[in-house]
Amino acid sequence: MSRIVSSIAAGLLLAGGAVPADTPVFAGPGNRDCADCPEMVVAPAGEFRMGSPDREEGRDSHESPLHTVTFAKPFAIGKYEVTFDEWDACVAAQACTAVADEGWGRGRRPVIYVNFEMAMGYARWLTQKTGKQYRVPSEAEWEYAARGGSTTRWFWGEDSTRACEFGNVGDESVKQEHPDWPRHDCNDGYAKSSPVGSFKPNAFGLHDTVGNVWEWVEDCYNPSYEGAPADGRAWLTGDCVRRVDRGGGWYNKPETVRSALRYAGDDPNRRNNALGFRVVRTLP
Repeated sequence: MSRIVSSIAAGLLLAGGAVPADTPVFAGPGNRDCADCPEMVVAPAGEFRMGSPDREEGRDSHESPLHTVTFAKPFAIGKYEVTFDEWDACVAAQACTAVADEGWGRGRRPVIYVNFEMAMGYARWLTQKTGKQYRVPSEAEWEYAARGGSTTRWFWGEDSTRACEFGNVGDESVKQEHPDWPRHDCNDGYAKSSPVGSFKPNAFGLHDTVGNVWEWVEDCYNPSYEGAPADGRAWLTGDCVRRVDRGGGWYNKPETVRSALRYAGDDPNRRNNALGFRVVRTLP
């Protein structure tokens, strides 16, 4: 772990997820390129071991083999999941389709009922609006950023009962509505989605990489990491009828919100109340 952490430490974000001095400045305050654009953080150049070791409790075989992925350059990634406020700005511009909120509220809650192509379309709209290259993250970018330099099951460590400090997960509050669902042994106060940023961030300054909503990534599904790109690019061959999503949602049990957990390929047309996304911005 020391080699990995040392490569990350050299480029770690300043407190609060601010942009390091040697990276490009965003057009607006708060690391945004426009007033209604997502707030971004910069993930430093570095490398990490993607996947899970054989000994990790709750793992699946498609998280193998562990392999090194190297990011030669930093990249920017959403500090939060894309919110209803941000999505509705795209709707107002007639570039996105209006979606329901289940009556849970909009505003700073993560947008839901967004399928893969809708997420990609939002990123294209941001690109056109700002002149910067936005996209849905690759699976490797997502896991690298979600881990924030960690190698443990969850980015905060090995204790699942701490999950309610860091994310909106299946817990005691969900149990009140769904008593038979597996859960974390804690209470985060939310039985459904929560406003983004309601919980502690990881070491890179990202929020909600565990729970709240599942997040689309660009990769096609492959049943193992054999042959996966080693440079962080999206893997765009394999079963492209299915796309990967990551991170778990507001109802998920401990093993389903591990950093290495990958959903085994999702119908790209799928839309539900626990599926959203965040965006990446390419840096020069």
